[in-house]
Amino acid sequence: MSAGTAFIMWLGEQISEFGIGNGISLIIFAGIVARMPAAIYQLLIDVRAGERAILSTIPIAALMVFVVFAIIFVERAHRKIPIQHARRVIGRRMYGGTSTHLPLKVNTAGVIPPIFASSILMFPATFSQFFEHPILQTIGDLMQPSSPVYLLTYVVLIIFFC
Repeated sequence: MSAGTAFIMWLGEQISEFGIGNGISLIIFAGIVARMPAAIYQLLIDVRAGERAILSTIPIAALMVFVVFAIIFVERAHRKIPIQHARRVIGRRMYGGTSTHLPLKVNTAGVIPPIFASSILMFPATFSQFFEHPILQTIGDLMQPSSPVYLLTYVVLIIFFC
């Protein structure tokens, strides 16, 4: 596993070095895309077998597509901050006085905030598994990924780290 991880890290560095893009992000994206056909096939099998209703599947698929487009829109967005350059007088000539803009990305943090937030939120659930105490068990149950407390805390931490 260590050799495979080192190889993937090296491959990601090579991709980044040759200017193709962010290497590790591209490898993660390729892994997600590679699993999509199997997931779609399993979804179709579930719908055909009656385990999943088609009327509930279509809105979820539309929501997923909307979320992907919203993420891409925000990721590519930038704010143009106007900059006014002062005029300079050199001899009898006047130079400058132009206005340009400074493009700042809306989301400069990238994927780091969700990674930090999920790492921090894993700690209480993991810690509660080591000790048999009712308070720790309650905290561990609240910090399971399906609980509303976990989801609210996750969103708050992502916003905080951004």
